[in-house]
Amino acid sequence: MDLTRASLLREMLTGTELGSRTTQFGYALRRFTTRRSGLMLFGPVDEEPWHLTAHLDDELHRAGIEDMRPSLVRWTPPPDAPPHLAIGLDRLRDAGRGESLLVVAEDSPGETLLERISDVRRRGTTIFSIGNGHSELTSLSHETLVPELLIPEGFGWTSRELYDEPQAAVTEVEPQTAEGFETAQHLVSLAAADVEAGQPGWRRRLRNAIERLGGEPT
Repeated sequence: MDLTRASLLREMLTGTELGSRTTQFGYALRRFTTRRSGLMLFGPVDEEPWHLTAHLDDELHRAGIEDMRPSLVRWTPPPDAPPHLAIGLDRLRDAGRGESLLVVAEDSPGETLLERISDVRRRGTTIFSIGNGHSELTSLSHETLVPELLIPEGFGWTSRELYDEPQAAVTEVEPQTAEGFETAQHLVSLAAADVEAGQPGWRRRLRNAIERLGGEPT
């Protein structure tokens, strides 16, 4: 999905729960990531979140937000990987307060992944997750997003069993379901790069109130 399509879709979803929650999620990423280069993305060993990392990086760079460019944390980066793809598990051991770990797990996460997340949380890092409602991942997360619970009627996306039920492999999921999960990631990327995301909460509320009244925000 390109930027134009994602932006149009975000406009269409204004006022829906999916639109509101992805915006709140993206704003929270900005608010709680206060250390430079403190946003890390992590996922299962066979489903590392390359897609979301790239889109977040593109949107933040386009918005001129250079101090929050994301890092993809990999389980076993190859020795010849370029610097931005060579960040290994040592990065998690160095994580701390003022940083955020965004976990992307469309299927139920394994025990090793959960253990890594728990270790990072104990060091004061804020945990965000986009997943399927898995109870342990949800309990470890300060902020969680479950796209399949937020799909508006009429958008043609279908849901599957959530939480701790056995999950089908991603390649076996109906394309519409995978599209819903992917779309949520695009919406989060756009929201994180919003001007309003970097403003205090009271300023955003004032701006929104002025816009609702038909005035021009200053």
